[in-house]
Amino acid sequence: MITEETKKLIQEAKNIYLIPTENSQESISCVLALFYTLKQLDKNVNIIIDNFPEKLNFLIPSPDFISYPRNFVISVPNSVAQVSQIYYEKTEENLKIHLTFDKGSLKKENIAFYYTDARPDLIISFGIKDFKYELENKLDQFAFLMQSDIINIDNDVHYNRNFGKINIVEDKAMSEIILDLIKSLDNQQNNIISNYSATCLLTGLISFSNNFTNNKTSSGVLDSASYLIKQGAEREKIISELYKKDNFQDHKAIITTVLAKLQEQNIEINKENILKYLES
Repeated sequence: MITEETKKLIQEAKNIYLIPTENSQESISCVLALFYTLKQLDKNVNIIIDNFPEKLNFLIPSPDFISYPRNFVISVPNSVAQVSQIYYEKTEENLKIHLTFDKGSLKKENIAFYYTDARPDLIISFGIKDFKYELENKLDQFAFLMQSDIINIDNDVHYNRNFGKINIVEDKAMSEIILDLIKSLDNQQNNIISNYSATCLLTGLISFSNNFTNNKTSSGVLDSASYLIKQGAEREKIISELYKKDNFQDHKAIITTVLAKLQEQNIEINKENILKYLES
């Protein structure tokens, strides 16, 4: 159930990090669906993931679209100059930053410039059972994540550790949960479920239900799928991308045909004759 507290946390957050479990196509599809939605709501959104599954490449936004603002840092070593005051003046042409020193002097080569990642106001996790344990190997890089509020979304009611400030852990498709969440954020009834988000969520439902063939295919899954198709989800594209024929199977079929042809023509079946037939 999506509470008012959940909606408030998302609405008030400006910088939001989304973290999926990386061994789940549904989890990653849900992350991308919410990513597109939050971008529509003018949020700065970042996805923390090492690798997207190749099968989901058709859902991934361009690098330009997925980029997010960073903090720009100007570093002055105390050993060179003691800065006592900082102020700036901004005009239509430029921004000037003024530093006042108590001691020392500053040269261009003493100043360092670099970017730092913006600390998130909110983290939303997808399918993660134990946040600290699963990020253990990344904490050197992402230690600052432990200081932010977390919305924990999962469908494993038995093993999830309920580590979030808010825990949305329900025994149903995660895609259904995210669909409910996106609908709840649409205060103006402007239908913020774009065809991008709809396609991502339908991909999640198809992954969850093995294209609506396994015993997880509930009436809720079918109702959600029908709704998403009406919102512009591209079912045929999803099926073609998720269930592409394996190249090995294609090659196997070709070789089988070649062997049959050689047998019909009473040609000896060996490597040289197979290669000659393929080249002809």
